[in-house]
Amino acid sequence: MMLNNLCYFLKDEQKTKPALNDFIIKNPNIKFVSLSGIDFLGNDVDERIPVSYFLKNIDDIFSGGVQTDGSSVNLPGIATISDAKIDFIVDTEAKWFIDYNLDESIFSSEPIGTIRIPVFFKHHDKFYCSRSVLKNTMAHVKEKTLAILKSNPNILKQQKIKFTDISDIYYSTGTELEFWVRTTMDKVSKEELSLSQELKESYWKRTKGQVRKSLEETLIMLENYGIEPEMGHKEVGGVKGKISREGRLYDVMEQLEIDWKFTDPLQAADNEIFVRYVVKEVFRKNGLEAIFVAKPVDGVAGSGEHIHIGMGVKLKNGKKINLFGPSDNKFYLSELGYGALMGLLKNWKSVNPFVTNSHSAIKRLQPGFEAPVSVVASLGLTPKSPSRNRTVLVGLVRSVSPLSVRFEVRAPNPHTNVYLAVSAFYLAMLDGMKYSSDKSADQLNKEILKKSGENSAYLLKEKQYVCEENVFDHFTQDEREKLFGKTPKTVWEIITALNENLPIYKNTPFSPEIL
Repeated sequence: MMLNNLCYFLKDEQKTKPALNDFIIKNPNIKFVSLSGIDFLGNDVDERIPVSYFLKNIDDIFSGGVQTDGSSVNLPGIATISDAKIDFIVDTEAKWFIDYNLDESIFSSEPIGTIRIPVFFKHHDKFYCSRSVLKNTMAHVKEKTLAILKSNPNILKQQKIKFTDISDIYYSTGTELEFWVRTTMDKVSKEELSLSQELKESYWKRTKGQVRKSLEETLIMLENYGIEPEMGHKEVGGVKGKISREGRLYDVMEQLEIDWKFTDPLQAADNEIFVRYVVKEVFRKNGLEAIFVAKPVDGVAGSGEHIHIGMGVKLKNGKKINLFGPSDNKFYLSELGYGALMGLLKNWKSVNPFVTNSHSAIKRLQPGFEAPVSVVASLGLTPKSPSRNRTVLVGLVRSVSPLSVRFEVRAPNPHTNVYLAVSAFYLAMLDGMKYSSDKSADQLNKEILKKSGENSAYLLKEKQYVCEENVFDHFTQDEREKLFGKTPKTVWEIITALNENLPIYKNTPFSPEIL
């Protein structure tokens, strides 16, 4: 089945009613439309609307004429059994992908396509869904960030710009998606997997057979979709498959990772949902199952989904400036950068319910598996020597380009709702930025590097927030808990934090009913 000559997404100018009608007529293999919204569990709704019905009712559909009852989506306490009406509101600003069925059809020589149109859920004239929370949160953060910049001209002065030079604020988000693939686990023992992990037999090694074929085809598909993949490689987990007489691999159990280009937060979250579909379908077509679970096998490395977050300003002259990058290279970060990191670390207890909320996720966060076990960050050995410490919760990522400065949050996993997690990240960072906006980089550098027991105007006295050591091996569990705080052991401990007073969510799109 050749997929090279297909259309993989719609251009912005094709999303109007007349243009959409023409597009569907010119692409007869596109048979369906799916209105795709995301509930609070991160599940996306998916249905098949025949294009004939869609075109006949396009005016009603574009004006919110499609609805469902609350049993179809997870909006507990909002859409109830006696008040269940949910309207689907089309999002014309997001990317519309065309989802192709890779199985041959008796009705078409070409793969049958479905246009996936992102939507927001509306209930009684209010929006309730993961997509709307993220969109509204970023609008809120932008408004507050602009207010900070306007009232603190010294922040911009160090970048040699004025507030009137700014045309917009931009936010960048990217995900690193890890997953396991397998044929059958029946003959793959935990001991084999554990030994392979200890010896690093799989990490960045060459893929073979249908694993290689699937990975390469997935990357090509993602390029066709305009998602701009950057890399696919083997991860630390897995064992070598065995080869049959026919030359095919069996007893495959391998861990892979795929990364793609950063974009704005809402599109990044949409991309992550769609990439998982592409991965599952391509690997399934080649006889492999892709597993997106935080900890599929006890005692063996789980799968993470590291999320990268950054922000900057767009100037009227077209230039971009990273708001986290330092203006003086003797510091790690700018004033807002220090504040953002401090806010994320200080408020992690309020953020974590949207990141780690399953038993599988907690089992992944254990010492020795390159997953964070303590609320602590790494800045680098010196401002000129980035370290990419893999044992911390948040790492500072830098390169030659000033625009590359960002934070890598290492706790998320494939079941983390990226929409809600990223919303919480930026609100926590905003809290810290409000604090740091009238402080100097020197003050903030000293504050974030404080030791446990030292006073701080913003951070907790009893905690240390930065560590460049191997957090797993350098400290005992008691030492880790004394320095960085106690790690929750149950989902209940994490989730009940939402019952406490949470200042970062006050007067934000995270309304009390959503929380």
